[in-house]
Amino acid sequence: MLNLNNKIIVNLLFETKNLRSKEFYKKLDITVNKLIGHKLFTLTVIDESEIFVERVYSNNNKIYPLLGTKPIPKNEWTKKVILKKSDFLGSNFAKIKKLFFDFEIIKSLGCGSIINIPVINEKKILGTLNILHKENFYKKKHIKYVRPLAQLLCPYFITHRANMKKRKKKF
Repeated sequence: MLNLNNKIIVNLLFETKNLRSKEFYKKLDITVNKLIGHKLFTLTVIDESEIFVERVYSNNNKIYPLLGTKPIPKNEWTKKVILKKSDFLGSNFAKIKKLFFDFEIIKSLGCGSIINIPVINEKKILGTLNILHKENFYKKKHIKYVRPLAQLLCPYFITHRANMKKRKKKF
């Protein structure tokens, strides 16, 4: 018998089997919002060198547009998420302020808690699923609902990384 999370995954896969990446990202955004809620939902793909990331989806393109790449900071978040390939939970704004350069923008959106889930394929990190909500909203229990959904991004992120590599070769 399928549990609730498995039913959500099966339904999402069935409903999105013929979707392009942007359409799938939007459907995943809606699914995660219905499941646990969020104010901001973004997806980032990590370059093979693990030096920079590219935002490939945002539910708030006005504030967090898709503008190419940005360097990966060297901090506690990077060690945990990128190097150790572990989930990150920042349940309060103090944690966000300490680790994220755009903390003022995050606060202006009414966000004060964050979950980052690494998307992993064959022990390599491909990118992250990032959700933010009001302060103290997210708890450890929320991660278990989102982690399996994040892994559904693997084929899309693999394709995006291949395209990143092609673009890099052109320059």
